[in-house]
Amino acid sequence: MMDEDKNSQARECSADDLMADEETAPGFWYCGSLPGFGDFLDQEEPTHGLTIAAPATLTFFGKEKARSPSSSTFDVDCDEVESSPRGSKLNGSATGNGHEPMRLPETQQTVAEPDEVTPGAYSIERGTLIRTAEEANANSLEGFDWGDNHDQQRIHASGQNVLAVANSVEEVDPGTLPQARPSIESYTTGRQKDTALVALCICFGLAFIGGIVLLIVFLEQSTNQSKPTNNPTAVPSMAPTSLDSFILSLLPDHTVKAVEDKDSPQYEAFEWLLDDPRVYDYPDRRIIQRHALMTLFYATAGPTKWTNNTGWGSYSLHECQWYQNQEFALKTLLQPLYPGFLSGFLVPPPVSHCDDQGFYQHLWLDQNNLVGPLVEELYGLTSIQTLSAGFNQLHGTISSRIGQLSDLQGLAIFSTGLSGSVPREVGNLSSLQIIVFYDNQLEGSIPNGIWQLTNLDTLMLGRNAKLQGTIPSIVGTLRKLRHLVVDGVDFSGTLPTELGQATSLEWLVSVESRITGTVASELGALSRLWMLSAYGLQGAVPTELGLLSSLYILDLRWGSITGTVPTELGLLMSLQTMVLDSNQLFGTIPSDLSNISNLAILDLGENQFTGGIPSELGLMTSLGRLDLQNNFLSGTIPEELVSLQSLLYSFRVEGIPLLSGAIPEPLCTINGTCTFDLLGHCEGLHGLSFDCTELLCGCDCPC
Repeated sequence: MMDEDKNSQARECSADDLMADEETAPGFWYCGSLPGFGDFLDQEEPTHGLTIAAPATLTFFGKEKARSPSSSTFDVDCDEVESSPRGSKLNGSATGNGHEPMRLPETQQTVAEPDEVTPGAYSIERGTLIRTAEEANANSLEGFDWGDNHDQQRIHASGQNVLAVANSVEEVDPGTLPQARPSIESYTTGRQKDTALVALCICFGLAFIGGIVLLIVFLEQSTNQSKPTNNPTAVPSMAPTSLDSFILSLLPDHTVKAVEDKDSPQYEAFEWLLDDPRVYDYPDRRIIQRHALMTLFYATAGPTKWTNNTGWGSYSLHECQWYQNQEFALKTLLQPLYPGFLSGFLVPPPVSHCDDQGFYQHLWLDQNNLVGPLVEELYGLTSIQTLSAGFNQLHGTISSRIGQLSDLQGLAIFSTGLSGSVPREVGNLSSLQIIVFYDNQLEGSIPNGIWQLTNLDTLMLGRNAKLQGTIPSIVGTLRKLRHLVVDGVDFSGTLPTELGQATSLEWLVSVESRITGTVASELGALSRLWMLSAYGLQGAVPTELGLLSSLYILDLRWGSITGTVPTELGLLMSLQTMVLDSNQLFGTIPSDLSNISNLAILDLGENQFTGGIPSELGLMTSLGRLDLQNNFLSGTIPEELVSLQSLLYSFRVEGIPLLSGAIPEPLCTINGTCTFDLLGHCEGLHGLSFDCTELLCGCDCPC
C-alpha cells in the first residue's frame, strides 16, 4: 500500500466514479471523478459507475464484485488504483454468472501511451484496464512493466492479490508539462483544424512560389523587349526566344512552316524583322505587312535584280515610303496602244500607297524586273485594293489564297511567266473591277464566278494560249463591263447576242481563238463601243454597225464573212482602223468610206472585190495604210492617191492581175516607215508592193 504522504493525496472514488464506456473506449475502466477526465470522453459529463453489458461477476485484483443480474453497476474503491509516474492502472476481470471469464478483444487489451495531465490531477494510463480472471488470480505479477525503464515503479507480488495505488502528480511549472488530451470529438475537430491549417499553409506556399515564377518570367520578357535579338538563329523547330514566338504566332501556318527552311525568303524576311529595332512599337498588322513585303523582296531577287529598290528593307523608313511605280498597271504607257485603257478606273494619286493608318492599299511594281514567284504572303495584306506587277519575270502560280483579299478592286498581272489555272476564288471577290491576266502562261478553264462579278469593269485574259472557256450569255448582265479581251486564248462557242445588253461595253476583242458565229446585229446597240475585233466569224456585216458612232477599231479579219461592205460604215466618223481582210467579201469598194476622214488603216485584201479603186480614197487625208492585195479589182491606180504620199507607209496592190497602167511616180517614193503603231498593225510588207506585169508598170518596172 502507499505511505502516508501519498495516501494524503489519494482521492476516494465512489462506486459511481468508475465506469467503462463501451462506445467511447471499449474495454476500458475509468475513474470518472479524476480532474480533467470529462474532457477525454465524448460526452460533457461522464456517466458514473462501472457498467458491464451483461450480468457478470467482476473480479478486481482478486476481489469479486458481485451484482444482481439486473444490475449493471459495481462499486469499486479508488484504493484499488495504484499510481506510477506513467499513470494509474486498474486491473480486473469480469465473468458472466460464474461462467467462463469474459475476455475483451485483443485489440482492446493493448497498452496505450499515457494521457497528458496537468499538475494536481490523477492520471490513468489507457490500456488493458480489465484483465481476465485467470490473469487476476495469478500468484505472481513479477516482471510486469508498468512504465518504460521505471523499475522502481514495477509492482512485485507473490501469492497475493495486488492493488494499484494512485499517486498525485508532482506540482511543477504548468508551462513545462503537456496538457490533457481533448475528448475524441475535440481531438477530431482539432485534427481537422490542423489539416485545414496545413492545407491553407500549402496553398499560401504554392501561391507564393507561383508569384515568384511569374515575376521571373515578367522580368525576363522585359529584358528581351528592351534588348532585341540581333542575330536570331532560332526557328520553330528550335527553342525560340519570346520575340521569335510572338512574331511566329502572328504569321499564317504556311509561312511558319516555310520559315523552318533557312534558305527560304520567308526565313530571310523573318531574320530581317527580328533585327528591326522598332519592331516592339508596331501593331500586329504592321509586323505581318512588313514580313510579307520583305518576303516578296527576297523571293524576287530584290537586293540584286530589281530595277529600282529604293527604300526596300530600310528600318528607318515606313514601308509606305518604299519604292513603287506611280501608276496602276502602267496606265499612261499602255494607253497609246489601248486608247481608253483604264480611263474609267479611279486610282488614287501617287502620294501614298497606304491608308491613314499606314496599311497598304496599293502595290504597284510593274516593269521593275521582279524575278521569282508571287509569294503567298502578299495575300495576307487584306487591306490591299489594287495589285499590279506587269512586265516582270514572275513564275509560279496564282495562289487560291488570293480569295483573302476581300477588298481587292484591281488585279493586273500581265506579260509575266505565271502559269497554272485561274483560282476559282477570284470569282468570289465581289469588289473586283479590274482583272488583267494578259500575256501569261495560264491554262485550264475560266471560273464561272468571274462572269458573275457585277462590278466588273475590265476582263483581259488574252495571250494565254491554253486558257479555255466560252463567253456565256450571262455576260449581258454585266452592265458595268467596259473591256472584254479574250484574244489568243483557247475559247470556243459563239459571240452571244446578249452582248448587246452590256451597254457599257467599249472593247470587245475576240481574236485568234476558236470563237465562231456571226456578227450579231444586236451589237449595234452598243453606242459606247470603241473596239470590235473578232476573228473567224461568218455571215454578213450587219448594217447596224453603222450606228456605232464611237467605234475606233473595226477588225473582222480571217473569217468567212460574206456579202458586201455596207455603205453605212461610211458613217463611222470616229473610225481609225478598218480591217476586213481574209474573208469572202465581194462587190465593189464603197466610195462612202472616203467620208471617214480620220481613217488611218484600210485593209480590204484577200477578198473577192471587183471593180476599180475608188478615186475618192484620195480624200482620206489621214490614211497611212491602204491594202487591197489579192482581189479581183481592175482599172488603173487613181492619180488622186498621190495626195496620200506623205502619210502612206504601206500601199499593197499585188495579186491583182487585172490592174493596168503606170503607177503614179510620187507613190514610188513611199519610204515604208510605219508611224501609226496601233495594236501591232504595222506588221507585213511596208512601202509600195505591186506585181510588175505586162499590164502594170512604173517605178522600177519598165513599161
